[in-house]
Amino acid sequence: MAITSGHQVICCDRNRRGGLKAIYLVEQGNIGTVSAPSSGVIANFPTVNSADESTPLAYKFDFDRGTAGFSANASRENGSTLITVELEFYIPKVTAEVNLRLNELATSCGIFAVVETYADDCTAPTTYKFILGYDVIFGKTAYLEFASGEQTTGVGLQDANGTLIKLTGEQGEYPLEYSGTITASDATDPTDPYTLT
Repeated sequence: MAITSGHQVICCDRNRRGGLKAIYLVEQGNIGTVSAPSSGVIANFPTVNSADESTPLAYKFDFDRGTAGFSANASRENGSTLITVELEFYIPKVTAEVNLRLNELATSCGIFAVVETYADDCTAPTTYKFILGYDVIFGKTAYLEFASGEQTTGVGLQDANGTLIKLTGEQGEYPLEYSGTITASDATDPTDPYTLT
């Protein structure tokens, strides 16, 4: 690969926002054929179910505002570059329902994440979505895994009560942008599955 273009930072790039707006998680094995990226963007990342291909299998995970983000850190050794990706978010309160979701994450065999950032495009006001756990080099084997779930009730009345979740993985390239569509299967119940196309 060679450098093919320079990069310009314009005024609206300096007026930016951090953090994540939404997180959608899909278990390994539930992604169909992914289109080749064009200019770092994947147009489709379709959810499928081998038993019933019409079944939506992405799940939205809500979190406390201002607690979710991802990092992608590159390191080069022996002529190869590896990108370590980490997604973290905080789920408030300790309940049986929360712990059920945590146990599912902790025992999953690999996870893909589609995350929507608050940052928007300067020319067309749309937020960016990125795929974590998939790239062109490693394909579907770059999946994220449950790294930790630090749960605490605190000891004082105003202490934090919840779980900080971290999912990590290693990729061969920086996260690709996702331009596909995310559709809720039931607009009245956000805990129901979503379809990625």
